[in-house]
Amino acid sequence: MPPSSTRVVFLGTGNAFNTGGRGSQCIRIEPRGGAPFLVDLGPTAIAAMERFRVRPADHDTVFLTHLHGDHVAGWPFFLLHGAFMERRSRPLRLVGPEGSRDQLETLCRGTYPDILEKAPFPVEYIEIPVRRGSHSAAGIDFDVVPMEHHSSSIGYRFRLPGASIAVSGDTRWCPGLEELAAGSDLLIVECSSVEKTEYAHVSVEELGAGNARLSSRKTAVVHLTDEVARAIEALSLQRVVAARDGMILEMDSADDGWIMRESPKR
Repeated sequence: MPPSSTRVVFLGTGNAFNTGGRGSQCIRIEPRGGAPFLVDLGPTAIAAMERFRVRPADHDTVFLTHLHGDHVAGWPFFLLHGAFMERRSRPLRLVGPEGSRDQLETLCRGTYPDILEKAPFPVEYIEIPVRRGSHSAAGIDFDVVPMEHHSSSIGYRFRLPGASIAVSGDTRWCPGLEELAAGSDLLIVECSSVEKTEYAHVSVEELGAGNARLSSRKTAVVHLTDEVARAIEALSLQRVVAARDGMILEMDSADDGWIMRESPKR
């Protein structure tokens, strides 16, 4: 049954090193009255779905923010699970930046090459130019804003019934991030270190200094470590929460529009 309110399930909130045991990035979005979809599919995605009682078979659409391995390497296993565990026959749709099909099929060739030829379901690839634009796929309307991390990096603003949810993927602090947050009920943004570094990632230092310029009603921080989470909590930033694996945010009539829950575990 379609959900009566919009929910976001954080299946993986960690960095590329799974520091502290956090899973690789994978976010499930359940639109009010609509079918759930995934944003990013890191290598621990299937394990996280098993842990938090989420059925891989429930997803017909996967969005990718960029083509780094900790965001896409779960793809061959997602196909494998569909073919052998679910006996899937429904089409599967992949929405990602230009180059997604080549990257993902290369992953499959290096892991389970037969799945490209013998999967019992079709896969549709929708590649999005890395530039500002508005698009629609699988009945989902969304805006795209380029992020500053990798040549394939794009942020999404999903325009869903009753809620606008933005996901940055990996990025440094940049004008595009502030643009993506504008008008969003929830911004999901990465934060990879306590202090600013030379790498193309957001830090707690920058989040603290720039939070007032993020105009989303609420901000959830991912791609983090427990140390980063503690630093964020110590700042007590208005409308900001450090996400953790298994956390659920559900749209509600509360003051900030969201209430927090925990996913059941196996």
